[in-house]
Amino acid sequence: MMDTLRPPDEQKIAEALDFIRSFSSVIIGSVSKSGEPHTSYAPYITDSNKLYIYVSALAQHASTLKNGTASLFFIEDEQQAKNIFARRRLNLNCRVSSLKKSDPRYDRLLDTLQSKHGSTVKLLRTLPDFMLFELDPERATFVTGFGAAYDLSEFMIELLGTAK
Repeated sequence: MMDTLRPPDEQKIAEALDFIRSFSSVIIGSVSKSGEPHTSYAPYITDSNKLYIYVSALAQHASTLKNGTASLFFIEDEQQAKNIFARRRLNLNCRVSSLKKSDPRYDRLLDTLQSKHGSTVKLLRTLPDFMLFELDPERATFVTGFGAAYDLSEFMIELLGTAK
């Protein structure tokens, strides 16, 4: 697939940035240690070219994220799509790590998450089972229609650095 991807022009990079900005949550694909796939979602924030999610350690996606890789998926709403077979979508393949509460960034990131996503985060911060995961994109693809797939991997810093 990577060899069929086009290099993006500035307009496609800007379109991808606007696309990412239009979402408050992201679909997460991950795999268990035994190879069982799992799909979920979580609200997210970006900071320093990475994405962050805050999820319960009791949830299945937390255990699969601990395996160190995930695929993040942003997809155009069906109602907005011109063609159901060609919905715009952006996929990020990421390395995943969890941040310890002692990490100097931890409280600042949760403050940002709370600022973006509201008072529910304030409640979740009081629960002992919630974990903060850092998702560091390594590869990015953006599909805007039939035969229009772009490799945005080298532009991730630009995209996520300004995607707040």
